[in-house]
Parts: sequence; structure tokens; C-alpha cells
Amino acid sequence: MFNVNNLLPFVLWLSAAVLAIFIIVVTVHRGQLLKSRSRRSYVHMVSWTMVRLHVMSFIMALLPFPVYMLIADDLDSIFRNWYERVGIFGAIIISILVLAEIVTMYFQARHAMESEMDQRLKSAIGKR
Repeated sequence: MFNVNNLLPFVLWLSAAVLAIFIIVVTVHRGQLLKSRSRRSYVHMVSWTMVRLHVMSFIMALLPFPVYMLIADDLDSIFRNWYERVGIFGAIIISILVLAEIVTMYFQARHAMESEMDQRLKSAIGKR
């Protein structure tokens, strides 16, 4: 009989990866990271919602590994062997995704700072 617990660590890892990719895509879009400075419109700072999602993503990225350790004895041997073979790769991939979230948020914040600076300079020049 099939045990649903066999898939739990994978489903948790996949959820964390999907959330991380979502955060990266949204941040790239909102931060206009693929546009040159001259082609960018006003960039807003990183929202607190995205910061909270990043914290949640980080927690979700850690979760599959202790869950696996807790339920490893109850898993079928095929799944246990598979998790042990791919576990390091899963950890590397999810670490890269979480790091990419931080990098894209940094560049969005930098672009927002540049936008604010450009806007203030334009308004100062326009007031003369």
C-alpha cells in the first residue's frame, strides 16, 4: 500500500522552490531588473509583503530536511534511498534560490533608490 508520508519531504521542498521562484519573478518584474537605467520607469522599494514572503520562503526551505529526519524510519526503502541520494542537490538548489531572492531584492532596492534620487533631482531642477 502507498504511504502518503513518502512524498511529504518532496512536496515541502517543491512548495519552497515554487515560492522562491515566485518571489524572484515578482522582484525582477517590480524592480525592472532587466531594463537599463535610462529605460526604467519609477521603481518602488521592496514591499514588506515581499520581505515577509522571503522570511517564509527561508523557513519553508529549511523545513523538508528535519521533516525527513523525523519520518525517515517510516518511509519505504525506495523513497528513503532516493531522498538520501538527491538530498544534497535539493539543499544546494534551494539555497541558491533563497540567495537569488536576496540578490534580486537588493537590486530592486538599489533601483528604487536610484529612481527616488532621479525624481528628486528632476524636481529640484524644475523648481528653478
